[in-house]
Amino acid sequence: MIKEALQYIVDLGKVAVSEINGSQYSTGQLFRIPEELTAAPLSVHTLSAIIDYITSGADECAESDDSMDRRFVIHVADYDRVYLYRELNNDKARECLIEAELSVPSFPFGRWMDMETFTINLQTCFTPDGDRDKLVQLAGTVRADQGVTVADDGMTQQVTARSGISLVQQVPVPNPVELVPFRTFTEIEQPASPFVFRMRRDGDTIMAALFAADADMWKREAILNIRDYFGSKLPEEMRDDIIILA
Repeated sequence: MIKEALQYIVDLGKVAVSEINGSQYSTGQLFRIPEELTAAPLSVHTLSAIIDYITSGADECAESDDSMDRRFVIHVADYDRVYLYRELNNDKARECLIEAELSVPSFPFGRWMDMETFTINLQTCFTPDGDRDKLVQLAGTVRADQGVTVADDGMTQQVTARSGISLVQQVPVPNPVELVPFRTFTEIEQPASPFVFRMRRDGDTIMAALFAADADMWKREAILNIRDYFGSKLPEEMRDDIIILA
């Protein structure tokens, strides 16, 4: 009885192939052994690393004559991900050579912050363009005391802040504000976008937040900027051997 049970278990691991009405079927899952070996991709965080890999002829000594005839394919998958492939090999597979993924600090959009945290994030996560300096100036002026008032009509906000003891300063806050966050690879121009700037009181603390107001249109601009970057940086004599998909 035990012998028969063991034999049954062994038979379960066998795969049989049958032909029915001209089609082939198997009793288990089969895995095809590839004809060509493929390398594990390198992980990088810059676009220039892809340019350096292509122009330096890296790993050519390990490639076959057949693989050398295949063109490079630069796939701009998104604003934060770019992959370098070779064209389809004999197994109808694309060998991924490099994975470039973005690694930069990001601003916490849509989250309320105290003015000090807000100011620090403004100065570290945005380029000094657009209305950034105006917001930095405002954040440094507003204080959570009895002299602070916020007038809001839904389109603009008017913040009244005391400077010293008696000086009252009117600081207009336009909406939307145009800002340029670091959101894609640093080698390309960062897309500018409109943001809705809001302020509110939370007890004795003034809070501020930024909300995106462009329906993520900046992502398409970033992808096109990445495509243009490769088009300008690749040597002229190599462009026929490189496909850029964006």
